[in-house]
Amino acid sequence: MDTPGSPPAPPVRTAAPAVRGAALLVRSMRDPASITRLDAEALNDVLPAAYRNRLLARLEHDLADLGILQGLPEAARRQLASARIRAHVNAVTWRFEIDRVRRALAGLGIRIALLKGTAYLRAGLPPARGRFSVDVDILVPAADIGRVEWTLINGGWLPAKMNAYDQHYYRDWMHQIPPLTHGERGTELDVHHTIFPPVSGIRIDSETLLADATPVGDGLWVLSPSDMVLHAATHLFQEDPAGRLRDLLDLHDLLTLFGQQPGFWEGLTERAGRLGLGRPLYYGLRYAADLTGTAIPAAVLARTQAAFAPDAVRLRVMDWLVRNAIVAGTSGQGGSGAVARFLLFVRSHWIKMPLGVLLRHAVVKSCHRMRERNAARER
Repeated sequence: MDTPGSPPAPPVRTAAPAVRGAALLVRSMRDPASITRLDAEALNDVLPAAYRNRLLARLEHDLADLGILQGLPEAARRQLASARIRAHVNAVTWRFEIDRVRRALAGLGIRIALLKGTAYLRAGLPPARGRFSVDVDILVPAADIGRVEWTLINGGWLPAKMNAYDQHYYRDWMHQIPPLTHGERGTELDVHHTIFPPVSGIRIDSETLLADATPVGDGLWVLSPSDMVLHAATHLFQEDPAGRLRDLLDLHDLLTLFGQQPGFWEGLTERAGRLGLGRPLYYGLRYAADLTGTAIPAAVLARTQAAFAPDAVRLRVMDWLVRNAIVAGTSGQGGSGAVARFLLFVRSHWIKMPLGVLLRHAVVKSCHRMRERNAARER
C-alpha cells in the first residue's frame, strides 16, 4: 500500500487503458489518498474503471472523508459529485422500498431479515456508503414463504412471467422464489428462504439464521455479524466473483468493523464450519487480505487455511481466476480476464448443482434460447 508521502507510481503505459484502470482502481480503493498522486492520464483510466465497477460514489465518499477532494482536477470532481448525488437518490429510493415491504408484511407476525445492500443501508453499516442497490432482498422463514409471497402479490408486487421449467428451477432448486416486481414503481424484490441453493447439498435452515439476527427497528432485522460476513463471502465465492470488486470491498468493510468485537473471529470460523460455509469463508479472508488489504489476524488465516482450504493445485487456479476477473470492464492482458470470467461462471453453476441437474439445466436452457432466436428471426 502506498504511504501518504510516497511518490506516485506511474501506470504501465504499454498496457491497455482498461487494464491500467483496473490495477489503479484496486490500489485506489485500498488507499484512496493515492488517487491525488495520479497524473491526468492515470485519472482518465481509474475513474471510468470505478464507474464500471459501481464504485465511483464510494470513492467520492472516501476522498471526502479524507478532505482531499479539492486536490483533484475540476473535471474529476464533477464526475465524483455526480456519482454522490446519484447514490443519495438511490439510497432514498431503497429506504422507501424497505418501508413499503415492512408495511406489507407487518401483519404476518414473522421475523423478516434484510439482506445485502438494503441490510447495509438500513443498519447504517460501512458498505452502504456511496452504494448503488438494485433491489430489496429479504430472508423469511421457509415455512412461511407461501404466506409471504401471497401477501406481497396482494400488496402490488407482481411475479415474473416464467415458463414451467423456470418456475421449477426457482421453487425446487434455488434459495428464493421467482423475483417480484412492484406493479407501479417497477422496483424488484427478492424473497429468500435460505442463503444458498439447497440443491447444492448445502442446506442452511433459515430459522437458524433468523434466530441469531439483529434487530434494526420497526420490526426489521439483519443477519448477525458472523452470518452477515458468511453470506457476503458465500454470495461472492459460491456464485461468480467476476467483476465483483465492490462485493469484495463489502466483505472488507464488514470484517474491519466486526473484527473489532471481542470473540468475533473465533465465532466466525466456528459458525462457518457448522453451516458448511468454510470454503467461501476461506476464499473471502484470503482475497480480502490480498486484494483489499483487510487486516485479518494471522492465527485466523492459518486456522481457516488448515480447516477449509482446497488442495494446492486448485488454490493456484482459483488465485489466477479471481485476480484476473475480480475487476469489471477489462478483458485482461492476452484475454486472460475473459477466460477467467468464463471459467468462474462455469464454476458457479458446478457448485450450485449436482452434475446431473446441471447437465439437464444446460440442455433445457440451450433449447429455450434456440427457440427464442428462431422465433425472433421469424418475426
